[in-house]
Amino acid sequence: MLSSNKRLPLIIDLAFCFVLLPFMIWLLPVERWMSNNMPFVLLFVGWLYIVYFAYRYYAVPWMFRDRRHLMFGVGILITSIAVTYLIANYQFEVTQSPLRRARRLPYAAGGVSDATTRAAAVGMLIHQRAVWFLFVVVAAFSFAVGTLGELHQQIVRRQTLEHEKQKAELALYKVQINPHFLFNTLNTLYGLMLTDIGRAETAFMQFMSLTKYMYTNAERDKVPLRAEIDYIRQYIELQKNRLNEHTRVHFTLQSVNEQPDISIAPMILITFVENALKYGVSAHQDSDIYIDIHVDGSQLKFTAQNPIILRPTKEKSGFGIANCRKRLNLLYPNRHTLEIKEQQDVYSVSLTLQLN
Repeated sequence: MLSSNKRLPLIIDLAFCFVLLPFMIWLLPVERWMSNNMPFVLLFVGWLYIVYFAYRYYAVPWMFRDRRHLMFGVGILITSIAVTYLIANYQFEVTQSPLRRARRLPYAAGGVSDATTRAAAVGMLIHQRAVWFLFVVVAAFSFAVGTLGELHQQIVRRQTLEHEKQKAELALYKVQINPHFLFNTLNTLYGLMLTDIGRAETAFMQFMSLTKYMYTNAERDKVPLRAEIDYIRQYIELQKNRLNEHTRVHFTLQSVNEQPDISIAPMILITFVENALKYGVSAHQDSDIYIDIHVDGSQLKFTAQNPIILRPTKEKSGFGIANCRKRLNLLYPNRHTLEIKEQQDVYSVSLTLQLN
């Protein structure tokens, strides 16, 4: 598609040079000039090609730039009109066909001289109309093609800048994810080191596996969905090491018609899992945390629900969620719905993603 777009301007130029302009010249009485005015015909046709390419590649692009280039573009326009005016008023020899037509016209005394004058006038009028007609058609076609080409280039440049901006923003958000993950997980390991050395060793091996996955895939645009789900499962198992009997984590996975090559942006769901395991955990009262992933074809439905045991401070509130919202808007525009509710001390998240 990109290569065809690059060839399109060349195809248009070739169509103009070898099809459109020769066809227009053939329709007009240019052949009457050729017998006695061949140099003029060649000069005029060459001038039409100059007008086309001057407008197409210089005048029109300059008019879309700054004021200085705009003046250059207007200068080309004025110069081309002035030169065309001189060509239109060029005095050339009148062929016999206009003279014969003029002889059949009624005229007073003056005879052939009046007929010759009238023939010259008729020939000059035809000449001027043909010159201006061809000039206007060529100029209008060149302006139209040049304007459309320039607008297309501006759209491409704008899309490129927007794409680069989105890549920079995503890189920033990914950098923000890593410290957040490390802080939460190291906090879990620290707690285990104080309470249970044996479980801490197992948790440390799980942490190494998660860290390897994170640094291997965090910079990639997409990862296999199954790999991301396994990452979430391992993260939940690691976090369970710091939980007591009061907190129960229910993780379920359902899959219907799952596509084997389906992929997802890495670490897009982990923020909601982290929040549920951070603010829904209690050491003294019963707490049930529900995390569910449902895959149907290329659609993923993620839900998380937890009681609000710990409320974040205003300084730290919403940082991870805001980061995740921005990533979703950049990666899945118009292909996701995110609903976050807080009712009766229960925090729930519902995210639907169209992955393909």
